Amino acid sequence: MAKSNETEKNDEEKIDETKDKPIYVKVSDETRTIIDKYRDEKGMTISNLIANAIKMYDEYNAMAPEIQAVINKHKEENESIVSFLQKAIQFYGDQKDLDRDLFLRLREEMKMMLIGKTTFNQLIAAAEEPKKAVEMPHKRNVSLDIIMWYNNSRQLKHLTIEEIMKTIQKIWVVANYFYKIDITKESEDEYHMLFHHRQDKRYSKYWLGYFIELFKSKELSCACFIEGQAFDESISITIKIGYEIE
Repeated sequence: MAKSNETEKNDEEKIDETKDKPIYVKVSDETRTIIDKYRDEKGMTISNLIANAIKMYDEYNAMAPEIQAVINKHKEENESIVSFLQKAIQFYGDQKDLDRDLFLRLREEMKMMLIGKTTFNQLIAAAEEPKKAVEMPHKRNVSLDIIMWYNNSRQLKHLTIEEIMKTIQKIWVVANYFYKIDITKESEDEYHMLFHHRQDKRYSKYWLGYFIELFKSKELSCACFIEGQAFDESISITIKIGYEIE
């Protein structure tokens, strides 16, 4: 049976009374000191302080789970949320000042690639000698220098093949040579890498030769046996780890 108008009115009045009732809580001396600080210095009421604190708490917990996961992953164990957010905001500001977002825009909108001076000079020299157009950049590539730089200048012989592959996965995507690189561990001594791009088969053949030369380097911690295949918009490379190089 539906409620009468009088009953509904009484229920609404009870709800309003409940909402208007003061909330009394016992707080610690530390909390009391903070309340007194903002009441005396800022002229804020206890009611305003509680309202602002609850609103901030609610907004923080309303963040997307993936954002909270990032905070939990990177925040130090005993670090406060505010301390972490201060560092994150400062870092974001530093990156904006460096205009690093500009490269991201150029990469996405103009499909530009990051290219080093050495690679640029090699490509010019290769263009002047068509017979060596592919072999020259392969033989004189600077990828090993980049890999050491990314790993804080650790010597190549101290890097595992997996660390080298993950470095390639990171740097070559950032530079926009590939939009995605997948790494699959097939067994204890065999890996598969799949490089995705939006160019053509000639592009695939160039990079296939480049990475075969890289993984054949005697500078690495162990010998690798490489098998690869070039496709129109991808490169498939299988890396089999052999024995340690003495």
